[in-house]
Amino acid sequence: MKIPEIYAFGEFENFKYLIITQLKGELMTRETWLKLDKREQVKILSELAKGLKELHTSDTTNIDFDWHKFIERQANTCVERQTACGVNPKVLKSLPLFLKENLTLLPQNFVEVFLHGDVHFGNLRVLKQNGHWQISGLFDFADSLKGFREYDFLAVGLLMIQGKGDLQREFFRAYDYADAEINETLRKRLMLLTMFYEWSDLHRYALRLRPEAVDYSLAELERAIWSFV
Repeated sequence: MKIPEIYAFGEFENFKYLIITQLKGELMTRETWLKLDKREQVKILSELAKGLKELHTSDTTNIDFDWHKFIERQANTCVERQTACGVNPKVLKSLPLFLKENLTLLPQNFVEVFLHGDVHFGNLRVLKQNGHWQISGLFDFADSLKGFREYDFLAVGLLMIQGKGDLQREFFRAYDYADAEINETLRKRLMLLTMFYEWSDLHRYALRLRPEAVDYSLAELERAIWSFV
């Protein structure tokens, strides 16, 4: 999975600019994605998982970002942010206890990795060769940061394969998660990170599932979004 190379950057007449190499390929629309058979979807997701795993080996030495402060800030403002999004009262009432019970699921000591932060169809380019689609590149690193690797699974799970437990499992397997690791603990951790995602909107994620999901409890919403267990 290629990423653009920086050719030049600077400032001109008070405007900052960045010139990068062009990626070959085209946008994979959601309509096209839904028409693909499952085998081809799994192939693309496997490419994406392996590409992310490689990206996560990038050097983070010069990235100035405090993951633990980020998580603390997101936890402290979680209820406020979800209230502003119009999340139903049942979910809002459940949030403080959910945070209290599950915050310890996020590791404190781990190797921080480079994170793209916003991996979805709009930031990928694909090529069709010999009748099959393949990922030709990943771009738009405006939301990049460093921290716990599973943060990079959020946009994939929420915007590309939300509610598709079979596809979610294949993605995790391609990233080299053992089947025993694709469990309820992982689901809880991903739901926690879902609420800490920079652009998190549980109301919108519910609507993407189905209209009636806006009235789900927090537990129901967790099982519906991250349905791999």
